[in-house]
Amino acid sequence: MSRLLLACVFSLMSVLGIAGVASAQEAANAPVPAAQQTTVNPAPDVNAPQEPSPEAREETKRKLWIGGIAVLLFVLVYYRNKKRWAKWRKARAAKKG
Repeated sequence: MSRLLLACVFSLMSVLGIAGVASAQEAANAPVPAAQQTTVNPAPDVNAPQEPSPEAREETKRKLWIGGIAVLLFVLVYYRNKKRWAKWRKARAAKKG
């Protein structure tokens, strides 16, 4: 069962990856803007912020909560299906023998 799930995840990732690469290609006749010269400062910024902004922290918290809930739901569905599958196999084995 887990091999089937793994195969589905990999096929979904490959389809989305191929679609993403294909949509990122540029048209041949499209005008290309000239690159601007930028100055590069190799030295680190002394006054760099050490902590993310409160908005970024709130967004990160929200994303972590959503990810945690998604993982929890996946685990619940996986174990429910695993129990159903075991029950079905047990009933099928009892029918045959």
